[in-house]
Amino acid sequence: MNHDRSSADDDLLKTTLADFERHIILSALEQTGGNQSKAAKRLGTTKRILAYRVRKYGIDLERFGKRDDGEKD
Repeated sequence: MNHDRSSADDDLLKTTLADFERHIILSALEQTGGNQSKAAKRLGTTKRILAYRVRKYGIDLERFGKRDDGEKD
């Protein structure tokens, strides 16, 4: 196994994983109408961790008709 990956390879891997994680979070939120509790359950995580990642990736919950606290407008 080659452990001599370049910094560019590491950056590409991190970016690819972040893009994938953001995509699956968006997909779960779309499937649950923006309900973070249900989306977290689908993803096998907690609502707290999901909320952290929603903030980390700048996901706008309003696009699902929800405010940041998960309540309908």
